[in-house]
Amino acid sequence: MKATFLSTLIPAFLLALSLALSTRAGFAQQSAQCRNFEATIALQATKDGCSSQIDLCTVGTVMSNEPALSGATWFFTAHGMAETAGLASLPKALQSYAGTVVVTAKGGTFTTSTAGIYNTELPAFSQLDKVVKGTDRFSNSTGRLIFLTGIGRQGGGFDSHVRGELCVND
Repeated sequence: MKATFLSTLIPAFLLALSLALSTRAGFAQQSAQCRNFEATIALQATKDGCSSQIDLCTVGTVMSNEPALSGATWFFTAHGMAETAGLASLPKALQSYAGTVVVTAKGGTFTTSTAGIYNTELPAFSQLDKVVKGTDRFSNSTGRLIFLTGIGRQGGGFDSHVRGELCVND
């Protein structure tokens, strides 16, 4: 009877101990707050730090209602472009592109994979970004989507509007 009691008590004790430790570890981790945001970015073409094989990079400063993003640097690197967005029936003024964006903010960075369409006649663009990695405050943002539109402004560059969701470790 004593052996049966101990054989029941030991697994129950180990289970209770593991639950207590895992709960304690959960409280020690920072929780991520996922939230929608809006922002504007005045993008300019840049050669500084541009590693694009097609020599196309843009940079700008983020102005956002999301405090973790406001003041961040948004750096786009194009990896390739295709005329007519890859579809022969579309006007040649439409070009598709792919690239990456690195956003450097206070307390962390995140990187996106980007696909977009650029209209050379207007000039205007729209792109969809998916967060592929993040550090520090943005380490829980992987997989989140960001949508960007931009209209060319007189004198060069683009006035861009951004909407998306990020998970920020507070």
